[in-house]
Amino acid sequence: MSQSPDEIYQELFDHVQRSRIFPDSKTFCDVIPRKLQPNEILENYRKEKIKTTFDLSTFVFDHFIIPNSTNTVVNDSRTTEEHCHNLWPLLTRVTTKEKFSSLIEVPYPFVVPGGRFREFYYWDTYFTMLGLLRSNKLELLNSMLDNFAYLIRTIGHIPNGNRYYYIGRSQPPYFSLMTELVGKTEKYKDELEMEYQFWMTKRSVKLDDGTILNRYYDDLSNTPRPEAFFEDTEIGHKTDNPNIYVNLRAAAESGWDFSSRWMEDENDLSTIQTTNFIPIDLNCLLYHLELSLGKITEAEHRRQAIQKYMWSNELQFFMDYNFIKKQQSNCLTLAGVFPMWLKIATSDQAKHIASRIESLFLRDGGLSTTISDKSTQQWDNPNGWAPLQYVAYCALIQTPGYEILGRTIRERWMSLNERIFKETGKMMEKYDVVNMNKPAGGGEYKAQDGFGWTNGVYLEMFYQKQTES
Repeated sequence: MSQSPDEIYQELFDHVQRSRIFPDSKTFCDVIPRKLQPNEILENYRKEKIKTTFDLSTFVFDHFIIPNSTNTVVNDSRTTEEHCHNLWPLLTRVTTKEKFSSLIEVPYPFVVPGGRFREFYYWDTYFTMLGLLRSNKLELLNSMLDNFAYLIRTIGHIPNGNRYYYIGRSQPPYFSLMTELVGKTEKYKDELEMEYQFWMTKRSVKLDDGTILNRYYDDLSNTPRPEAFFEDTEIGHKTDNPNIYVNLRAAAESGWDFSSRWMEDENDLSTIQTTNFIPIDLNCLLYHLELSLGKITEAEHRRQAIQKYMWSNELQFFMDYNFIKKQQSNCLTLAGVFPMWLKIATSDQAKHIASRIESLFLRDGGLSTTISDKSTQQWDNPNGWAPLQYVAYCALIQTPGYEILGRTIRERWMSLNERIFKETGKMMEKYDVVNMNKPAGGGEYKAQDGFGWTNGVYLEMFYQKQTES
């Protein structure tokens, strides 16, 4: 079995990442050796580096094949919808038997998000699948379900993405929702049960009253993430928190990397404390998984616990729960919409959630992720992300009385997608929904184009809009 590149290349990995030969820490994680075995490269490095003539950059380019980013810009006059349908072949990959690659091999083809993301990602795939369905790419969609089932059977969970350096963490558990999309929950019952056991054994928290809920974590390592080695190391220097890297990794498992949602001080990423929170979205997704598996008693217990610990009478919204401090977070985020989407919220709560969405989150380009006005993280205001637009939109249009607000979100988000596409020929990973003439900011890398989940959500919304008219 291949290992993570930081384990294989040891101090060479460390040297390359600290030297910033590549502006993106992920690049070196995805290299493939040209001719020599990794241990031979490492041996060469140890001999060469002591010479005065040694040049690290030359050494790296001599010994490794550097990966390309996926560029999916088209400069033609197709509509946004046609562009999204036509992108799937450009984003489809298969794993080939590359020796010493960090890619985890899977049996069937899959869709990558695009840009620097040359592998598939767990929760992205659900939103990508919405679009694949609308493009009638059923065979590809089923292949991806089979890949996930394969990973659960071989690894015990679905990793963050199919790279060895992602193996210590998963991502928001959408597999039950994916199987539901094509009516195949029964077929994947065994794998869904295995996934459930992963979350319940490795990610559970027992509260004082005996209630068991779940959190994000990474049980593999309290070290910098290989794909963000330089960035994590810099943050690590700013704090004496011994668990800083576990908290950064746990945020990556949440998909919200990074957000003021996880931070004690929204200006300072080194105050991140992801593992102290019982997140509202994760527990709603596990409620759906419990229902899918026919675990009615467990689902009912979870529903009651979500109501007890996560509904804020003061803020009239669902909040994450800090089980260390034994209090709710005061950070309002779109994660609070998940109970309305997955039918955990009461009709009275739905009314308040809709009111909060309209008064606090709705912007000219759709919904902002949080209402934080200080954070510069990418999962914060003023950025909008396709998956969260979709969750909020679905929550509203399926709840009688809130369809108009749902359609308003859809219109604003689709218009922003269309306008940026017209100007750039790109579908983007994220968008600034407040100042719509500005590209979205924040994050550890520049904004990526492609983009799997944006295409998927756009096509789903487009289709729903067509059926209404």
